[in-house]
Amino acid sequence: MALKPTTSGFRVPPAVFMRLTVLALLLYGLAEAQRASIAVHWWNSRWFWAALAALIAATATVAWRARDRGHILREKALEAAVIERTAALDRERQRERERNKILELLVSNEPLATVLGAVLRSLGSQCPGALCAILLKRGDRCHVAAAADLPGDWLSALQVPHAVPFEVWRTPLLNQHPLRSPAWRLFASELTSAGPGGVYSRPIVQSEGQPAAILLFYPNGIVAGESDARFTEAGARMASLAIEHSRLYDGLHFQANHDGLTGLANRAVFEERLECSLSEARVLGRHPAVLFIDLDRFKAVNDEFGHRVGDLFLRDVASRIGKAVRPIDTVARIGGDEFTILVDDVKDATEVSEIVERVLNAIRKPLLTDGHEIGLSASVGIAVFPDDGTDTDTLQRAADAAMYCAKELGRDRAQTFASRNDTLDRARMEEALRIALREGYFVVHYQPKVGVDRKLAGFEALVRMDHPVHGRIPPMSFIQVAESNGLIVPLGAWVLDEVCRQIAEWQSRGLNPVSVAVNVSNVQICRANFARSVEDCLAHHGVASSSLELELTESLLINAEGVAKEQLLALRGLGVQLSIDDFGTGFSSLSYLHRLPVDSVKLDKSFVQSIETDPLANRLVRAMIGVAQELGLNVVAEGVETEGQRDVLLAAGCSLMQGFLFARPQPAGAVEQFLLPCVGTVVPAVAPTVVPAVAPAVVPTMDTDLLQLAAAIEFSGDREIEAALV
Repeated sequence: MALKPTTSGFRVPPAVFMRLTVLALLLYGLAEAQRASIAVHWWNSRWFWAALAALIAATATVAWRARDRGHILREKALEAAVIERTAALDRERQRERERNKILELLVSNEPLATVLGAVLRSLGSQCPGALCAILLKRGDRCHVAAAADLPGDWLSALQVPHAVPFEVWRTPLLNQHPLRSPAWRLFASELTSAGPGGVYSRPIVQSEGQPAAILLFYPNGIVAGESDARFTEAGARMASLAIEHSRLYDGLHFQANHDGLTGLANRAVFEERLECSLSEARVLGRHPAVLFIDLDRFKAVNDEFGHRVGDLFLRDVASRIGKAVRPIDTVARIGGDEFTILVDDVKDATEVSEIVERVLNAIRKPLLTDGHEIGLSASVGIAVFPDDGTDTDTLQRAADAAMYCAKELGRDRAQTFASRNDTLDRARMEEALRIALREGYFVVHYQPKVGVDRKLAGFEALVRMDHPVHGRIPPMSFIQVAESNGLIVPLGAWVLDEVCRQIAEWQSRGLNPVSVAVNVSNVQICRANFARSVEDCLAHHGVASSSLELELTESLLINAEGVAKEQLLALRGLGVQLSIDDFGTGFSSLSYLHRLPVDSVKLDKSFVQSIETDPLANRLVRAMIGVAQELGLNVVAEGVETEGQRDVLLAAGCSLMQGFLFARPQPAGAVEQFLLPCVGTVVPAVAPTVVPAVAPAVVPTMDTDLLQLAAAIEFSGDREIEAALV
């Protein structure tokens, strides 16, 4: 800061004045000496030298004091300049701190009102005496985004349509008089208290969005100065930055949480709100419901009219659904033509039905576009908490399954998850499988395989589900479901591990070693690491590979290429025995049979059970046995239940058999008697006389629903597991 001393007029410094005075006295003395005729000897005068000394001393004193006074004045001026500069730096630091505070609020994504409030507080500290406000233009009205100590009637007056002059949004206006200016007439007419004496306004420049402005209101007698204009300009820049940041953040936040086409909530928002609703429902005892909506034949609309019309239809349908539900409900688009609705806190099923009916009626209304009238319908699935599920995933899967049920029943309708049918039973079984894997409900039973002399030749491991509520569930009720959803992989891995563990336990107790056959799904064999996982399991339990046999489906004969064939060869290299299960029921191909590294085939029980009465079945069995023996393969006949069937099989050359005639599938502890050395590994001809009594075929603990489920789910011909209930 430069120092600028000022003078009121010409002023002679004291030192110069004293020098001039001494010179004048000397000249005066010389003149007097000349007049007195002593000019030649004036320097010998005592008076002269005394006067000269006095004058010199006085001159020196005055000069010294003048010098000291000059130093003091300069020090005071310097001190004042330092104080002024320090104050200016403090003010600048304060403004910097306030700017940093505003930027921190922006970085932390605080609400726009909070950031603009900080801008106004900073501006108010720099413009004392002024009341500040930030306005956002919305149509013909003003929204007061932030205000500092403005009276209530002023705030109300600012929000009156057209109360703020149009020029405020376009150019800075200095020292306006609201009470006298016609442009502020509407504003002044709404005031009930004393109005402002003057207004200074500055527009907030933005790249996009609605106009905005900063207003400074001054009382009577105070006007905006140059510094106020400078500070307001800086405040306008900060406000512009805050508004722009808020607009961009809100846009990104909306895009992250909403569907770009319809503007509805997306899956993430829907699941978050559903989780919150379920948390409240558990505490307050409410019953929220999930509706899953799928538009019927919407692909035909896209194919016939194009995707532009399809998008238009989706936006229109989204708008209709939003108007059909209650304000507290949440509508989301989770896929191409799929919508979900969270119906929060319904009183009963009647209220849900009314909402669903309104939604269906809204969707049924035709859409007129490009001269075409397009009609559409929807299928709706309904799941209600807690009857159909207690968590978000379960409820959504239940609603999805109910929706597919509605489609199967003819479309253009709603279906509740509580209405049972095959589709819903599959959904329930999928959930039961997940729980059973997690809670350990599965068990392995073993059925003996015997030779021609009824001696034990091995076991087949068969998995069962022991449900704590529904009792024992046979494999025919869940294997196909597990294969369709991929749960067969963890289930198969558990069965393999359990069988190897059991073999190791039998061997550690000195029981006779036998091989155990385990059923393997095509899903498992097509995984690139399957053979390695089998090798690791055998090594982990210390079981020889010859003790394990893997039963494959016959369809693998056709599809055993690529990864599947590599895995079969790798398993054969480990020394694991391979057999083809249910031989003769699938897509048999003898040309493939001799190429696969298999050791044996198992005749399907459908041939064995009719071998006594059906001559064609008898001839087919003999032919299959002959082909297998010619190829060097062992033959196992499953499902042998009578002595007559056994005799026919023996006559046909079948050396290994398995069925209820010898023993039913039983837990590991029940079949250990066949491994004892004292028994001689002979399986008795009549199983009931030796084998302990087993449970009846229909388990009383299973409810009617699961019995219907077991009857409803049928296996395809290329995959059938032992279906007996034990």
